[in-house]
Amino acid sequence: MASRRSPEFLAALLLGLTLANTAGAKVYCCEDADGRRQCGDVLPQACYGRAYREMGPQGSIKREVSAPLSADEIARRRAVEQQKKDDELRQAKQRRLDQALLDTYASVEDLDRRRDREIGDIERSIEEVRKRDKELRTKRQRFEKEAEFHKGRDLPRDLAANLRSIDSELVTQSRLMEEKTRELEATRARFETDRARYVELSSAAAKQR
Repeated sequence: MASRRSPEFLAALLLGLTLANTAGAKVYCCEDADGRRQCGDVLPQACYGRAYREMGPQGSIKREVSAPLSADEIARRRAVEQQKKDDELRQAKQRRLDQALLDTYASVEDLDRRRDREIGDIERSIEEVRKRDKELRTKRQRFEKEAEFHKGRDLPRDLAANLRSIDSELVTQSRLMEEKTRELEATRARFETDRARYVELSSAAAKQR
């Protein structure tokens, strides 16, 4: 940076004062790549791509223009802006979920009753699947005993069809049991999360009263 007593600074100051004394004149000043002050009534070429000041009459600063951002700076700014937007969207979504939770249940006890009811329905469905699975396996055992009389020979068409049908339904019941078990676990986890959040929101609302 040029010293206040250096020839470059004094020359720039003299040019600035000369132009500023002209009615309505503007002066553009910046520091070039070597740190020397450059001024002119139009933006000096040395100021292109650099921060500069626009000065009015009497040397008052009318406007300060920042240097253009580099590609990396633009990328970082966009990343920050995108992160801010993502955070705002997440916060808005959470507010909607919180309000829906408060609107759904009148109290923690109401939430617990809904949880017990839904879990109870799923557990009853699981019990029905178990019962059906047991019935099928018992029925298959009877067909297996009947098949023993035909060892070394082709099974009768009806008996073979019955065994295939039972095996197919056993596979279906097994898949249904897996689905119901996952549903039960997911429902318990959901109500556990909802209950904790409901208590948190209710406590916060009570403190604000």
